[in-house]
Amino acid sequence: MKKTNLKKTIMGVDIGGTKIACALVSGGRLATPVFTIQTPRGEKILNVAEKFYEKVAKKYLISGIGISTAGMVSDEGRIVGSTGNIPGWQGTKVKEILQKKYKLPVVVENDANAAAYAEYQIGSARGANPLLMITLGTGIGGGVVVNGKLVRGAHFAGGEIGHIKLSYTKQRLCTCGRYDCLEAYASGNGLYALIKHYFPDKYKKITTKDLFKLAKSKNKNNIFAVRVVEDWHFYIAEGICNLFQVFDPEKIILSGGLSEQVDLKYLKKQTAQLVLPALKKSVYIEKSVLGNNAGLLGAALLAGQSL
Repeated sequence: MKKTNLKKTIMGVDIGGTKIACALVSGGRLATPVFTIQTPRGEKILNVAEKFYEKVAKKYLISGIGISTAGMVSDEGRIVGSTGNIPGWQGTKVKEILQKKYKLPVVVENDANAAAYAEYQIGSARGANPLLMITLGTGIGGGVVVNGKLVRGAHFAGGEIGHIKLSYTKQRLCTCGRYDCLEAYASGNGLYALIKHYFPDKYKKITTKDLFKLAKSKNKNNIFAVRVVEDWHFYIAEGICNLFQVFDPEKIILSGGLSEQVDLKYLKKQTAQLVLPALKKSVYIEKSVLGNNAGLLGAALLAGQSL
């Protein structure tokens, strides 16, 4: 069977705490449907990528592999930290393993960094300087682009915004092992903690989808659901405020599954009340136009550049 030879066909893989998404990308666009599967533990994650490769390689000529993953990633493509949501993943030499197996260029990047890069290159924040990306999902990630380049940091922790402190009261334990990080309050896990607080007898039966639906209803429990949503927005605003006054971004983009539930108008109002008075009219927040595919597309774009 003759293989389809698209220009720079890159296999993109986005590894999150809950699911893995895989697709082929060409010219910054999806060339195949996105395949998703629940995230397994440790190096079994690579089995998912390998199975997808074997499937699509029968039809397409693949030029490279771009991996977007939760956690801190070294220049050598090894997972070096911040993997509380993916047990057993830290220490995995992702680039070395895949490059050795497929003899192709492989780029491994933090998921929020990859998403930020995609938004900067092909999303609604093209050319924004600086650009701040915040991913709201199982955990919280961040990506910063300054002068067209990702801020990765001297120790690969650039953009690890989920672990800035919101409090010093030791109220909520974060997946990193410390207390009161932004992630402990504003992530999916943080939202669940709020649900547990306001619905102590029913929290096991209430999903986040149920919560936001209830908050908009006229149900008698509506007031508690509204409080959960308001508190959650306030925590996000607190995090943005702290970051805004460090980076002074031209644009802030929200990505990740939970970003769909954010009330932008309300969040902007909350954030404007928290930042320095001179910055109140400079708060520009919007949702990713690339949605949940931002990390996958960004990793593919970065891999394409390495060819």
